[in-house]
Amino acid sequence: MQEYKPVPLPIYTQEAKLPGVKSFPEEKQALPEQKPNPIPKKIQPQEFNLNQAVQTALKADPVILAAFESINQAEADLITAGLLPNPDFSAGGSLIPLDKRFTVDRQGGPPQIDIGIAMPIDWFLFGKRTAAIVSGRLGVDIASADFANTLRLRIAGTISAFYSVLEAQAMLELAQENQDNLLKMEQIILNRVSLGGVGTIEADRIRLSIFSSHRDIHARELELIAALNQLRSLLGIADDIPITVKGTLEVESPVKPLSIDTAFKLAEENRPDLVSMQRQLDKAGADIALQESKAYPQVTPKIGLTRQFQQQAIGFPDANSWGAGVDVIVPLFDRNQGNIAKAKSVLSQSQFNLQLQYVNLRSEIDQAVNTFASAYQILINDDPGQLEAAKNVRDKINQAYALGGKTLIEVLDAQRIYLETYRMHINGRSSYWHSLYQLNAVIGKEILR
Repeated sequence: MQEYKPVPLPIYTQEAKLPGVKSFPEEKQALPEQKPNPIPKKIQPQEFNLNQAVQTALKADPVILAAFESINQAEADLITAGLLPNPDFSAGGSLIPLDKRFTVDRQGGPPQIDIGIAMPIDWFLFGKRTAAIVSGRLGVDIASADFANTLRLRIAGTISAFYSVLEAQAMLELAQENQDNLLKMEQIILNRVSLGGVGTIEADRIRLSIFSSHRDIHARELELIAALNQLRSLLGIADDIPITVKGTLEVESPVKPLSIDTAFKLAEENRPDLVSMQRQLDKAGADIALQESKAYPQVTPKIGLTRQFQQQAIGFPDANSWGAGVDVIVPLFDRNQGNIAKAKSVLSQSQFNLQLQYVNLRSEIDQAVNTFASAYQILINDDPGQLEAAKNVRDKINQAYALGGKTLIEVLDAQRIYLETYRMHINGRSSYWHSLYQLNAVIGKEILR
């Protein structure tokens, strides 16, 4: 039987020159080797851009590597389905003296040796092997589609984790910037207190704000650690190696959203889980044919040789002879009724599962399209000068406070407005990238870039 190759599937982000299903046997052999090199005193962090993160996940993510083994297992089942049954060889003796030897005077037997060989042919007569091969090939197609769906989900998860790290980094930098500004303001206040310009209550108040900023930095650091650990898991990095990401949340040219109907049609063409469901439906039909073929009788022709030792037993010359026959198991009671009924039930179940998947897909598409459209509207309606204006207001109020022209409440309020504006700026761009790649993942192909 020739080697079977599954039908190629559209792989998520394959247009970005990422490896597809066919490259994985080679990629799996190229996993990083554990070399017994001495541990350096200071481990250098590994830096990943988006493409490097996705490539690393494809090569080293244990979930992806484990999912690929399902294809190997399906191919092994196909090999088993195509194998011919083994012939049955038999050899034995009969009519052998038990207590005394046979002679011409004490005749018996004569003893004989029988050698025979039998080979089932019902796999050929009733198409049992062909039906098993058809079912096995569809099993390989299903495993390939399931693997492609695993790729889709893991790549989408890696991209989401990557942008979560970028967002956490930006939030941490903003929190540190806020603390630096408060520390500068504290120094100004302490100078004014020493000169008698303000009371010590303002020094206590700025210390409370600094304490709050410390807690904010700590919370942002924990968020960054959680995001990095999530990304580390998707990259398949088990060692205690620091990792960093290289990228930006800025959007040069926002992509216009798709309509729900357009996205749904694209998903129907590219979602590998839908392809898997459809192939499961085909396999269920093939399994019915397979079980029905097994209801036919087992037919086993046989042929044999016999050597009779007559000279000593009855006085006649030894003789050779042959014989032939056929064994047929007549299916009077067991006609594989249970397995046929089960296969038909699996077909109905597969039909219902496919219908449910289309219902869920419509819901996913609707949610993803609306989420991206909302992020797009927020992004394009965001005033580019709003952030700069908030920063200018903060700096001018700080300068005025140093000269005694503003109150501390006005300073802290300006700082709070700047902080909230900047957080909205970060959240808006992070939401845009998250929703864009989530919509691509729901469609099953990199449509938006």
